[in-house]
Amino acid sequence: MKKFAAIGLGNFGLNLSRALIENGCEVLGIDSSREAVNTAKDFISHAVIGDASNREVLESLSLRDFDGAIVSIGQEMAISILISLYLKEIGVKRIVVRAISEDHGKVLKMIGVSDIIMPERDMAERLANMLSLKNVVDYLPIGEDYGIIEVPSPKSFIGKTLRDLQIPNRFNCQVIGLKIFEEPGSGFHFTDKDSTIKIPPSADDIMTPGMIMIIIGKQQDIEKIQAIK
Repeated sequence: MKKFAAIGLGNFGLNLSRALIENGCEVLGIDSSREAVNTAKDFISHAVIGDASNREVLESLSLRDFDGAIVSIGQEMAISILISLYLKEIGVKRIVVRAISEDHGKVLKMIGVSDIIMPERDMAERLANMLSLKNVVDYLPIGEDYGIIEVPSPKSFIGKTLRDLQIPNRFNCQVIGLKIFEEPGSGFHFTDKDSTIKIPPSADDIMTPGMIMIIIGKQQDIEKIQAIK
């Protein structure tokens, strides 16, 4: 079982901790707020009240033995940087830090933090791509040209197998998964709880109404599939 320390138990830190727990990980939560710690105790493995900007507090928690630490300290950029520096010096294997600005991210990179995330910016970019691309359910960029995109199966694909469609040969893309909904529909009005995902798909899988293809490839190639009716 992987073990992580979540430093800062605000909305982001708490939600991330809960997701890690749901994925079978053990989480130690640390926050200077008694209220935040009391809230977290209902959801995560362990939660302690402590000032993570105090190096002695961090050293007392044996974080070197953890698989990683996530730092999410609200808008306190200086404290976030200080804690990240201490974690590096202590020898924590992996440090993930929530940056609040580009400059914050630059400083974190300078002190050797490799996993720097900006959730608000990243989510905004992902949503913008999803809204601007035609006929897209979800979008995950991979580099500048490639992405993983969820695309509703075109009507002309219905009743055909992936072998019949020859998508790699015709469009230079690869279907890496299929999202199959319990009821027929467009796919836009269902949550993931209403569907099953098959990864990898079989060449004999038949396209059905409401099915969504999870495709990896260049955006310009995937757009050719999106243009099909």
